[in-house]
Formats: sequence, structure tokens, C-alpha cells
Amino acid sequence: MRFEAKARNCNARVGEIEINGKKCSTPNILWYASARIPPPPFAELKLGEEIGGGGTFFYPKECKFCIPPSLIYPHFFPDEVHREAFEISREYFNEFFSIISPKWDKIDSFIYIMANAKELFSNSRNFVENIVKIREKIGYSLLYAPGIANPINLPILCYAGIDLFDSLDVIIKTRKGIYFTSEQEYKIEEIEDYPCSCKYCTKGIDGFNDLLMHNYNVMQNELVKIRELIKKGMLREYVEAKSHFNANFASIIRIFDSSFYNFQEKRYAIVGANIIASPYSLNRPDIRRFRERIIERYSKPKCTKILLLLPCSAKKPYSASKSHQLFNRAISVTSNRQVIHEVIVTSPLGLVPREMELTYPAAHYDISTIGYWDREEVEMINRMLKKYIEKNSYEIIINHLPPEIADYMEIDAIRTCVEHPTSEESLKKLEEAVRAADDFEYIKHTKRRRDNIEAILRYQFGEVAEKFLEGCETKGKFPEYKIYFEGKQIASFSARRGLFALTFPGGKKLGKNYWVEIDDFTPKGSVFAVGVKGADERIRVGDEVVIFHENEVRGVGVAKMNGEEMVEVKTGEAVKVRHYK
Repeated sequence: MRFEAKARNCNARVGEIEINGKKCSTPNILWYASARIPPPPFAELKLGEEIGGGGTFFYPKECKFCIPPSLIYPHFFPDEVHREAFEISREYFNEFFSIISPKWDKIDSFIYIMANAKELFSNSRNFVENIVKIREKIGYSLLYAPGIANPINLPILCYAGIDLFDSLDVIIKTRKGIYFTSEQEYKIEEIEDYPCSCKYCTKGIDGFNDLLMHNYNVMQNELVKIRELIKKGMLREYVEAKSHFNANFASIIRIFDSSFYNFQEKRYAIVGANIIASPYSLNRPDIRRFRERIIERYSKPKCTKILLLLPCSAKKPYSASKSHQLFNRAISVTSNRQVIHEVIVTSPLGLVPREMELTYPAAHYDISTIGYWDREEVEMINRMLKKYIEKNSYEIIINHLPPEIADYMEIDAIRTCVEHPTSEESLKKLEEAVRAADDFEYIKHTKRRRDNIEAILRYQFGEVAEKFLEGCETKGKFPEYKIYFEGKQIASFSARRGLFALTFPGGKKLGKNYWVEIDDFTPKGSVFAVGVKGADERIRVGDEVVIFHENEVRGVGVAKMNGEEMVEVKTGEAVKVRHYK
């Protein structure tokens, strides 16, 4: 048996599972099969046939690939009862299956079955807390949650990190005459026109089997949709949309974001697809990570003396928008513009320095811009701006933000916006304010370029950025920055990824940072997880990494797993190699 994750998005992944020589995709559904209830024709895994039951705890039976019997007590029972139940049950667990509970120890198995799944899912906080505890025990192994999945909740269950489900809840609800769509469930007798074109709805549903097959079709369609969303990096947006149909789904998203940031952040890639910003986005892990890196890692270009706060634009990158082209024209009245540091104020990202505008997610989000800022957004901006200014010192601050946000900002600044940032009067006042740059020592564009590059590298790699740039020459106009050392190119900025890409000499210059330790081989094309001996825990999917064997650099490339997963799993592509020795 074998499992390999192929694509990752949020806490979910699409993978390939091989069971007894048969290959299937995950996430997947174990479709119940019996003489009375046939599986659907598209069933890849059949519960009751390919995957059997090991009987009951009192009447166990032997079979090769069976869900083992066990003593499962309600989750709210005292911990000592669960511990005793585990000790009694563990003898039935095997290399294929074992039951996992946050209150039990782990027995190494291929697939882990979540104990008390139905009970836990009835309470959003209990569900999230215990999913996290279980994942901390089993890592990136396959997790099966029995008896809870249906077409409505399947996306949130996948988002939570569950890989396998079954059709039991759909069967039970079909017996009760429930008709499923992907958003709602209805009593079959209440439906006048079927909102579905499957063959069962087209001819008219007649009896249990017709209704079951319709519901199975809805379930399968949802499963296929989820796989595609994971591959395209859009699962989070879909789950947020589904939360409008169920308050518990909204609670699950919010609890994950507010209480388990560290768990989620390592599973969110450092690059990604477009984000459709919503009220949930303020605490979304990849957006929060951007804000935290701007405060904790990033430092402003050293030569800058004037902070200019500008509003965001609907078009990304900001510099391509008409409003920012007008701001650029106004700033150009000074011949010493390199001392001016433009920082865009936006929700949900907070502060986006101009040189960071191509870095995910700054160039990858869409948000409704109606000129209204709610209290939570204002508090976030003020909190972030205070920390930013404490760390990054400027001699002058110019605030060119519209009144709807500027009126609430707790900073000492020159205000230049009158009603609207692009009004003739506002642009004239901005021109007058930026002329203060002429009073500072003249800064060449080559100096500013180097400082910009260091600022981006700090965001990407941390404090090693300054050492990495020692003895280097920088060339190019943004975004075509290039870095040279001893006549060799060591890095170039990728506008598509918003990060610097390393060459082989660049990997040697960066040293043991964002490192992957491999066995003694030459990495050509890809490094697979089976060959990884260790990895920097800071690595996220999409990061630039340096491949080592002992103290020798063997290559550079892009991470396809986070550092934790690289070390734990033994299948799948860990690094896509760009250059090797």
C-alpha cells in the first residue's frame, strides 16, 4: 500500500492511494456496498466489499483488509476510560488500519480512523481542536472520518484535513427522504421541480434507490469539484462561500484561523492563486503571515527618509493602476525621489511596501472597495502601523489616504488628501509635500535598488539577507532585479512568483538557510521525499531551497512540500530542482 500527495492547498491535499494494486485519488469516498444497497457505478473504493469489517469487539473476525473492532466510548468520558479502551483495543489494530483518538496513543498504520467523528463534528470547537490533536499525532498520514460526510459538508471536512469519507450519512438521510443539492437538503415531497439534470431527476425520482443514486451523484460531483479546487489553489474561497449555508462551517473556519494559526500556516504555500477577500480574510493564515513578516522580518530600504502612505487600488499590481500612475507623476516632481518610501495601506494585508507589491499575496487579492473600513480593519491598520514605525524610522511621514481611513489613524503625519486621493487638489498637495525630499542628501537609484533588494530578501529569507548581499553587485530595473557575486549571477527576481530565484552559486552563497539535507546522490529534476534526511522547518511550499549533502551544496530548487512533511513522508516530490552540481 502506498500514498503520495500530488497537490496541496490550505490543510487539504489531492493524492494517489494504492490499495492491493488498485490506484485511486484522494480525497475519496468509501461507498457502502451490500446486497440491498448497491454502490454507484463510479465507486472507486467499496466499503463492505474491498474494505471489510473486522466484526465487533466481542465477536471479532479475521480478514486481511478490515476496519478493526474496538471499544469506542463517548468523547466526553474521562480520559482514563479512553486510555483503558485503547489498551484493550490495540491488539486488533494492524498495519492497514487503526483507530485514532486525541485521547489515545498512536499505532503505526496506513489509514487512521477518527474515533467519535460524529460526536465531535456536532460541536465546531471540539471538532477543530481534536482534528489538530489527531494530526499532531499522525502527521501527514491518511485520515478517515466515518459516518459524517454528505454533499453539503464535504468541502469543510476536506479543508479540515480529512482524506477519506464514506457514504453512510447519505444513506441514512436518504432513508428519511432527504434530497441533497450541494448547498442544502430538502424533504423530497417538498420539491416541485428537481434542480438537477441527472437521469434520476430527469425521469422523476421513484423510490429509495432513485433518490440514493441522485444523492450519490451530487456527492461525487462535489468530490470532483473539491479535487479541482485544491489543484487550482481555490479551496478556501469555496469553503468560505459554503459557510453562508451553515453557521457551523463559518465557526470551523474562524476557530482554525483564530486558535490554530501555527498549525495552518505551515500548510499554506508561500505562493498561490488569486484570493477573493472576504470578512474571513483578515485572519487567513497566508495573509496573516504576510503581515507578520512585514513587521518581524522585513526592514525598509535603508536610504529612505520619507514614508509616503498611499491607498490601494483595485488593479494589481498597484503600480499598473491609473491612480498609482497619477501618484507616480506627482512624486516625480522631486529629483530625489529615492529617499521616498511608498507604502500602500490596504485591507486585509495591512501595509504593502512598494517593492513588495508583486510578492504573494500582495498582487493576488481582490477586495470590494466601497470606501468603508470596519472597526476590525482600522484596529489592524493602526496596530500594524505602530509596530512598523517603531521598527523603521523615518524623518517625515506623508499621509495621502482618504478621510475614511486617515481620520482614524493614530500617527503624526502631513495629510495631503482632500476628499479623494486623485483629485486635482490632493495631487497638488502631494506634489508640495514630496518636495521635502530635496532637502535630504541625494540618493542614487543604484543605492536604492540595492536597499530594495535587501528588503525583499529579508522578507524571503530573514536576517541572512544582509550577509547574502555582502560583496555582491546588483543590476536591473524593478522587477528585473539581478544579483551577481564574483562575476556570476546568484539570484534573479521572479515577477511571476514575487520572490528571488537562486542559481547554484546563489545556493552556495546563501549557505545553510532554507536547507534540505539529502542522501548521497546528484539531484536531477526532482528530489523525492524518500531521499530527504532533514529539512529546515521554516520551509513552505513554494520557497526557494538549497539542497545539501552533509556540507556540500548539491542543488537549488523550489519546495513542493513544507519542511516538516519532507522529513516525515517517504513518497512524493519534495523539491523541484532548478540547478544542480
